[in-house]
Amino acid sequence: MTTTTSSTGPLLQVEDLCIDVTLVGSKKTVPAVRNVSFQVGAGEVVGLVGESGSGKSLTLRTILGILPSGVRATSGRILFEGVDLLQASKRTVNRLRGTGITMIFQEPMTSLNPIAKVGEQIVDAARAKHSWSKNEAAEHALSLARHMGIPDPENTLSLYPHELSGGLRQRVMIAAALACQPKLILCDEPTTALDVTIQAQIIRLLVQLKNELGMSMLYVTHDLAVVAQLCQRVEVMYAGSIVESGSVSDVFQHPDHPYTQGLARATPDVDAVVDHLTGIRGNAPTLGNWPAGCAFHPRCDYASDECQSGNFALRETQPGRASACIHIDQLHNDVATQGRS
Repeated sequence: MTTTTSSTGPLLQVEDLCIDVTLVGSKKTVPAVRNVSFQVGAGEVVGLVGESGSGKSLTLRTILGILPSGVRATSGRILFEGVDLLQASKRTVNRLRGTGITMIFQEPMTSLNPIAKVGEQIVDAARAKHSWSKNEAAEHALSLARHMGIPDPENTLSLYPHELSGGLRQRVMIAAALACQPKLILCDEPTTALDVTIQAQIIRLLVQLKNELGMSMLYVTHDLAVVAQLCQRVEVMYAGSIVESGSVSDVFQHPDHPYTQGLARATPDVDAVVDHLTGIRGNAPTLGNWPAGCAFHPRCDYASDECQSGNFALRETQPGRASACIHIDQLHNDVATQGRS
């Protein structure tokens, strides 16, 4: 089982993506994602991190072309191997789903067919994109099940989704996603609904798949610990925009944005002895109520009058790093001072 990708240029490139949402019960349209840009290279795993409502999942669904009613991409480009998915024909997008891009959803019970055996669903996913016989697809499904660590795969694949545990359902979902041997897998918080032990098993499985198959992943989560284990680079989203970008080690160890710093401080560290975690004060803004200027300024300890108006786009802070904060020097000075005290 192999996954191949192009060696020239990024596999996925999102450029200035804007997404609008029409509010339920009214005709008012509000921005949900604003000028988002990032890329995923061949064999690379990129994390998309932020609080609920920041626009992470909408970005993923726009890439796959499965936005719900009332939500639409208004501008920007999504290039997959050079093909702009926002301008491509429906036939082209459908062809790329599965063999090119596939998705692992947060809750398998809402994505798996409840009246079809799980093995049949993996077989159907494989046959939808390959000219395999049913027997060939069944052998492929069995091989995938073994690779996913599904116990007693012959019997398990004959069961219905409701007869499986949450962890087994998620493994089946991953197997179905891999059935077409995609080049890019979009992961929409696939471990959130699982208990901590099963979460760890699924993350280990994804790490193993990344190492063995060299596949690319775009992993959406609010859990920094998952990103640290799985991803090479991270894009931090807040209120519909990316506020910081860089390698996982650089961003987590030396944040260039107060929001990222706040997320890190609010994340438990098993190696540190602390009396309490420091949360981010206030609440994230709701859709349609983004503050003017830097959207994070009402919650930021470094905010000034200058932060309350204008455009706070990402700017390069050093090679491979970018931030939307204008007070980086002050943030760094404070961190250095705290480190010496």
